[in-house]
Amino acid sequence: MISLKLLPRYWFSLLLVLVLSTLAPAAALAASDAGGSSPSSGASSGRTFEGIEPLFYLDSKRRPYIEPFHKTDAEEFFICRGTIGEWYRRLNTQDFNKLAARDGLPEVSGSTCTLQLISSQTGKKLPIIAIQMFPSSSAMRNCVLSNNCPEARQIIVYLRKRTMYRSFIISDAKKRVHRQYCLDNQSEVIAETSCWKHFEENAEEKPH
Repeated sequence: MISLKLLPRYWFSLLLVLVLSTLAPAAALAASDAGGSSPSSGASSGRTFEGIEPLFYLDSKRRPYIEPFHKTDAEEFFICRGTIGEWYRRLNTQDFNKLAARDGLPEVSGSTCTLQLISSQTGKKLPIIAIQMFPSSSAMRNCVLSNNCPEARQIIVYLRKRTMYRSFIISDAKKRVHRQYCLDNQSEVIAETSCWKHFEENAEEKPH
């Protein structure tokens, strides 16, 4: 399990201030700092802010700089490498495993994962960003290509009032487990439901 000391809260707060007000422009900045305009240069490098990577490597339309390895009418799937900052992938892996441990579910390593773009017809119609992690490559193949996901580990990014929250979905068909959690930007659980539902039901609650 990755230590929380991997990401000091100072840098985490700094990144949130700089990038979470508008996620897409921040990702575009990562490509700019990489010093290239081609997909290969934008996706393969681009450390920013004293060597700390951004959350995602996306352009102004929330598009990765690589091609999807699978797509449907409503979704596109990209490999994590080159689309998600390494530190951010490790942070999400740690949070997944901490939550899964509550039900005694197997851990994920974070090495087998996808960046998922989900079509949206709201707001500026930018795609919804999600991350899926899998306990094995066969589980990833079955879930993405065959839509057979008995061990789901999905994060849906939720932006509210210039702050980013994450909805975690954890399920295991064999153990009959299906959990949803909403985490704030300090990896604290603020609700045992999706973030959008939590804030819809608590409209007057101040963001953390």
